[in-house]
Amino acid sequence: MAFVSGLPYEVEVKVWTSIFVSTASFCPPARRKRRHWHVLDSRHGLVLFYTPKTRHDFLVCDLVTCKRWWINASPKCKDIMSADLDDHDEDENRTWNAMMFCAKEGCGHLDCHGLPFQVVFVGSYDKEGIILASVYSSETGEWSGTNSIAQPETIDKRGHSALVGNNVYFPCEERNRIVNYDMAEQELSVIDAPSEYQSDIVLMGAEDGMLLFTTVQNSKLCLLSMEAGPNRAEGWARSRVIELKPLLPLRALREDISVVGFAEGVGVIFLRTVAGLFKIELTAGRSKKVHEGTSFDKVMPYTRFYTGERGAAPIEKLHAHLFGATTV
Repeated sequence: MAFVSGLPYEVEVKVWTSIFVSTASFCPPARRKRRHWHVLDSRHGLVLFYTPKTRHDFLVCDLVTCKRWWINASPKCKDIMSADLDDHDEDENRTWNAMMFCAKEGCGHLDCHGLPFQVVFVGSYDKEGIILASVYSSETGEWSGTNSIAQPETIDKRGHSALVGNNVYFPCEERNRIVNYDMAEQELSVIDAPSEYQSDIVLMGAEDGMLLFTTVQNSKLCLLSMEAGPNRAEGWARSRVIELKPLLPLRALREDISVVGFAEGVGVIFLRTVAGLFKIELTAGRSKKVHEGTSFDKVMPYTRFYTGERGAAPIEKLHAHLFGATTV
């Protein structure tokens, strides 16, 4: 497993840096710090970066083989993106996020090899009250036309996205709202998060075909799930509550705890605390400190099967962590 995470912008000169940390015996070559690379998503053996200081807007990368696919945004998407993430004067009127996934038909995503993939961009002109979406295909090398909806929302540019079937989900900065784009129907909508935790709920990803939301309250990790029903009716159910006192050191419990990452398929949650970054294994009920850093605000787990050159080596599953950090 691998992860990328980010620090809040609290320094005078802000530089977003992506950091790769491997927890496997095999260490891939793409493990250096990458300044000005903002990690957006990690899925199906690939990582999506926003690279504003290069000649291209996005980079999709296989961290094991070092294969790279550079992508430029469409003119309409680029207009929204023009407020640079590393710029002091961000335009809160224009916000966006993006995610990617393997687009190979019938693929089980256990050993994806890069192509084909798709990138989904969702952006917002908040003052104009418009949300739009566009999809890039590696097969055509082009972006689709944009679909839009009249809805005044601000997209969380550093939030985690989720993929469930043909639907992608992005959180809004107001945590009780989620943007849903149905790629099959090419329709946008906005749905509500659970009302009981509206102020603190965070979209972390998907598990077992359901959206997973988390929050930490009174030293308890609360996991909630959502399953989209017929006619866009949403059903909510609390998955479980985990007591953190037996899992974290006393110092970590003294101040606020934030959920900053989730490893889909393996049931691992990442928590930022004043005592460092911890991972919680939900099924086993175990915890482990994985980094001394205390300011990460995004962790993107990365999982990949490595079979060696031409499949000669035994299959080894790469587990690593990608950190996105803000440094001087």
